[in-house]
Amino acid sequence: MNTQLSEATPMPLNIRERIATFDRAMTADELAAILGVSEITVYKHAKAGRIPSFRIGTCVRFCPQTVAEWIAKQ
Repeated sequence: MNTQLSEATPMPLNIRERIATFDRAMTADELAAILGVSEITVYKHAKAGRIPSFRIGTCVRFCPQTVAEWIAKQ
């Protein structure tokens, strides 16, 4: 069995690319799943200003492009 990747096989997206593919604001749950951390961890980092976020009423949301840029700078 040939296990080599062919040129037509797309490479898996990295974390920054996966986040950037979202076409709407992300929830903490969605971002946590991609980052491989808990939802609580995402909320704590957002509250401390370590992850860029914004609020809509009581909801915390994350702009995919802003978070992707933030990850690229880390």
